[in-house]
Amino acid sequence: MLSVNRFEPQPQDRLFNSEAFFRLHAPDCAFYFQWMLKGRVAMCLHVNEVATAQVRSPRRGTFGAVSFFEDVALPELEAFLLEVTRFLQQQGIRRLELLLPPAAHADERVAEQHFVLRSLGFSETLCDVNYAISVDERPLSQRLNYANRKRLNKCVRDGFSAGPMDASSLAEVYELIQRNRQSKGYPMTMTLPQLSEMQTLFPAQVLLYGCHAGDTLAAAALCLQVSPAVLYVFYWGDDAQFSGYSPVTLLADAIYSDCQHKGVALLDIGTASEEGQANQGLIRFKRGLGCEASLKFRLEKILEP
Repeated sequence: MLSVNRFEPQPQDRLFNSEAFFRLHAPDCAFYFQWMLKGRVAMCLHVNEVATAQVRSPRRGTFGAVSFFEDVALPELEAFLLEVTRFLQQQGIRRLELLLPPAAHADERVAEQHFVLRSLGFSETLCDVNYAISVDERPLSQRLNYANRKRLNKCVRDGFSAGPMDASSLAEVYELIQRNRQSKGYPMTMTLPQLSEMQTLFPAQVLLYGCHAGDTLAAAALCLQVSPAVLYVFYWGDDAQFSGYSPVTLLADAIYSDCQHKGVALLDIGTASEEGQANQGLIRFKRGLGCEASLKFRLEKILEP
């Protein structure tokens, strides 16, 4: 049975599909779907209008699509998606886009979801390459390439330190990352007030990390705990005056160590492509950190009137 915008109680879910995240970014035309089985929520999906008669899951966030709370069989997943598309058709929606998690997020049953969507007539309109590190007992230094091991050792030898930062450091972290991205021609997709609001809503899931040279912040990262198993590096960067050290390498080591301590299974460093076009420099950088590649798809369906 389909529930729309009723917000039935459900287990804690990945950040981007939570009710609070949906409410934070929902425009006037937005729908939060839940699939009820035996009186409980078995799946959820939310969509937001991004253009006239066009909705996307999610409007903000790097992936959305369906979240599972029960051991749902494929026919139930298909039934849920069919009811969602019928409802949207009745609302006059003509285009539905779903951004799937990277394939490395195996706990999200990405492959089954992809298969069912294709069987229902969805087509792939974008394929990006995503990079992540599977967290195990090995130190990150064993996974770095030779150049990054040298950079890591140089930072340690010269007294740099890295680790988690307090939530009150958000403005300092944001300023450094903003300068770094502007120098490379990359925009900030969220403002400081927006991130501050997210931090207030999700204090345990918006995490800050820093690498310091003495008292000076040399590199910083803003990460999102998107699920208990996955930590996602949303933004990171370093100060240009420390480019000879590449302190992001020591920062990555500190984030990875924190994942080991907390039992996080996957450190997601994000995509190295934009609209399907590879960024070769980013690919080299992320592979040098020990990341492995997986695919991340956007699927779309035109809904007939």
